[in-house]
Amino acid sequence: MADESLYLDGTIRDRFLAVVAHNDETAAQRLAPLVDGREDLRDQRGEAWRLLSDGVRWAGQALRSVGVEGTDETPIRDADGAFNRAQHLDVQLLKLSQLEGYNDAVALLVDSVKQACYHGADLGPLPGGRLGSFRAPGKELNVVSAMEPHSTDLQAIGVALGEALLRLGELRLGDPIEIATANLTPVVA
Repeated sequence: MADESLYLDGTIRDRFLAVVAHNDETAAQRLAPLVDGREDLRDQRGEAWRLLSDGVRWAGQALRSVGVEGTDETPIRDADGAFNRAQHLDVQLLKLSQLEGYNDAVALLVDSVKQACYHGADLGPLPGGRLGSFRAPGKELNVVSAMEPHSTDLQAIGVALGEALLRLGELRLGDPIEIATANLTPVVA
């Protein structure tokens, strides 16, 4: 589990890269051009969907490496998609647990992505916009307010996916620094 101080501030990108480069000065230098991300929470939500989609691909790759097929790797585009993918990864973890041998590293990677997806489920917006509900006679109509992303959810996604990417490297399924560099582009103001 990552150091709790990694949740304290910064953007989703800051947290993701901090975990990937943790205690590796060379990695930190290579990732430095990617660090500054957008401060706007809605922009970060867009980055969360891209990172979550990447994370699901990493989970699928790790699962296939030990013989678990069928991971849904379609892109995540909203909170519903993130929640559904977390539920799907629970099923994949069950399949993994039924295999012979020890697959703890794969399970930890998939669980990190699953936790990130659950945080993504809290980012909103609600599909279909604002939904109304029935009202009692003489009462006001209850309307679900729009969901806005919260920085702590975005930061938690960054940390969990950074951990997943490091585990992908531990499984020798890719170089975390190269993958992070390929998946993130520098932000221009």
